[in-house]
Amino acid sequence: MSNFIIVSGASNCSFRDLLNTGKSLLTSSIRPSHWLISGSSIQLSKIQNHRLLQKSNVIITDKLSHPDHSTVVFLRAGDTLAQDALLHISNGIAEHDLMYGDSEHGRASRFDEPSKVRRPQWSPERLRSHNYVGDLLAAAPTVVATAIKDLEGGLATLATLHEHDRSLRLFEVCTSPHRIAQVLYHSSQDRMTPTASLDAVQQHCERTCIDAICSIDQEVQSVRVSRRLHSQPKISVIVPTRGTTEMIKGKQVVLAAHTIETLINESTYQHFDVIAVLDSDTPSESRQAIQDAGGERIKVVDYDRPFNFAEKINLGAVCSESELLLLLNDDTEIISQDALETLVSILEDPSVAMAGPMLLYEDLAIQSAGHILNPVPIDLYRGYSSTLSGAQNILKVQRETSGIIAACVLIKREVFEQLGGLCTLFPSNFNDVDFGLKMHDAGYRIVWTPHAQFHHFESKTRSIKMHPSEVANIGTRWRDKLEDDPYFNPHLERYINIWKENVMGQRSVLDALGPTAPIASK
Repeated sequence: MSNFIIVSGASNCSFRDLLNTGKSLLTSSIRPSHWLISGSSIQLSKIQNHRLLQKSNVIITDKLSHPDHSTVVFLRAGDTLAQDALLHISNGIAEHDLMYGDSEHGRASRFDEPSKVRRPQWSPERLRSHNYVGDLLAAAPTVVATAIKDLEGGLATLATLHEHDRSLRLFEVCTSPHRIAQVLYHSSQDRMTPTASLDAVQQHCERTCIDAICSIDQEVQSVRVSRRLHSQPKISVIVPTRGTTEMIKGKQVVLAAHTIETLINESTYQHFDVIAVLDSDTPSESRQAIQDAGGERIKVVDYDRPFNFAEKINLGAVCSESELLLLLNDDTEIISQDALETLVSILEDPSVAMAGPMLLYEDLAIQSAGHILNPVPIDLYRGYSSTLSGAQNILKVQRETSGIIAACVLIKREVFEQLGGLCTLFPSNFNDVDFGLKMHDAGYRIVWTPHAQFHHFESKTRSIKMHPSEVANIGTRWRDKLEDDPYFNPHLERYINIWKENVMGQRSVLDALGPTAPIASK
């Protein structure tokens, strides 16, 4: 069983805060050997002389320079350790050198239900945006030793850093980060929303050689890392279509022509061509409108087989030569002019193979904020207002996801070919879900970003027609992965598209919808 050192910064806390934390250490199922309190010699002395803590065998000090062979648990002063937290950590420390978990947050009033923050698995892109891992981290001694090697003041200084800064430094040097899906600590209601530090992220980018412009959104406490483009790779925009005509923003248009024309006219990234894959029965007027919209950029590929979206995309890819492929439905429209730059810059990270934007309906409700598998694949927060921040600001931060809807997604061509393209066993549904899971199996990351936006004019009231063969195929092929989405949490409610805990009560709904929930839920 592991030995534990608890580390708390005391520079901005009261004696009562420290006492509450100290009492929780005494009731822990595994009692720590040391409690390092850094940042206030006065508070340290008071705690050392408190009668309850004097009687314990916990050594309270500010002089511990290195962790020896003990697991180090960073615990914010004022927070209290869950009784079995150290037991959960002890069970995982042999396999994982840095761990975090869920947390419970006090009632806003005595009549309110407590809130629980249910966190996803490790998401490095999201950690750059905000400290979503929370205020408790458990680190193996090797991780701590590496993190403090060039830090003046060592462990004591690490304890007093901003929590976002400390998290970034520790996760930079760990090799097997892990989320424990249990409540590990209790905190106040105001600590439910992740915090962020612009300085910490800028320093992190310097240490990890990420060339980016960082900026902070103070309203939702999140940092945007805008990577500088070092190249202008060519994109082939693949638009499968049958030349459908619809009413868009009060105007009758050929959908594919509108999609292509607006992309050419509005995008600030212009290094792309267009591959339009047209059904053989596409009306001649629509065909001409599509060709006119694309001009010299367009290449028309005819498709004369029964409808199969996956096959049409694959055909378009075969007929293209660009480094990047933008899969784009014919009922889309670019919103943010720099959307392509944003997506391309994400793919400059060699570990990322696919990136996708926030998709919005015509009325600006969310169409997709990335996939969530719980276990039925669903577009996260589909149908909700785009003004929502979502649980722990999930809708406002760039993050890893298990998949992205193929209506608008940018993919590295070499990975698309490596994985064999979209699987034709899924002609209508789940081809993008299947592709995302293949990509994860191959070791690549998928990133969704709210900083690039497109319209997707798909009908909000349309019920998706599920073909029995597709449902059977996705279940047979990916049953285990669908049941255990790493960017989900086992304590969240199944079969819904919001980040809601699986308990009854209005509190859970409000937590799922975020800071604007009291208005949105009325």
